Amino acid sequence: MSERRTIRLEPLLKRTEFIRRADGLAHEAFLEHWRLHRAPLLRCLPGLRGLTFNAVDRLRSPDAPYDAVVELWLDDAAGPAHPVLVESLAADQALFMRDDAMRFVSHEVVVRPVTAQAGRRRVKRIGLVGRGPTTGREEFFEDWVHEHAPQANRQPGLEGYVLNLLDHEQAPWDGYAELWWADAAAFETASLAIRDTVGSRLGFFHSHLLLYVDEHEDMPPPGRTGG
Repeated sequence: MSERRTIRLEPLLKRTEFIRRADGLAHEAFLEHWRLHRAPLLRCLPGLRGLTFNAVDRLRSPDAPYDAVVELWLDDAAGPAHPVLVESLAADQALFMRDDAMRFVSHEVVVRPVTAQAGRRRVKRIGLVGRGPTTGREEFFEDWVHEHAPQANRQPGLEGYVLNLLDHEQAPWDGYAELWWADAAAFETASLAIRDTVGSRLGFFHSHLLLYVDEHEDMPPPGRTGG
């Protein structure tokens, strides 16, 4: 049996929520509520090191089952939030989102360091992935990190590529990938360039869901390089 190859995980804990907006809350009101209410509350969490809000692009992802993806980077040793903050977050949640969020805890594997957004709008894709029933979790992670990711990283125009490996089993998902391109033209060029290589390998993922999003960096995560 071959020896397992090392996977370098980033030290910060990452919490991710795939959410749907509260009933009756229009898209623009959803974005405004995030900016004026939800984000300021989350920024009070102890140990918070980064915060992004990814609004699903309905033109590119018209059938997406979620409206947004919230990502928080936290120190592993961060203490619990103050009870008043916990109560405020719970009360605000009912106004902002439904109670059926899908939540992950993960650590990142940085394949290509992410260029800072620096006020630009760019194309970002989040891809949820899961292994087949006959593939072990460690085997899947090793193949994803050391075989699939290097091929995908060769595409032209990438501004960042990060894998998120879930800390615990949460079928049907084992993690999600994030990829960034400068604009739509760069994305289309990259898609054509890898269609016959990475595209033909997508059968490696037993479960697969793509979300195109508009990212808002409320608190740029550590490690993002200058734009």
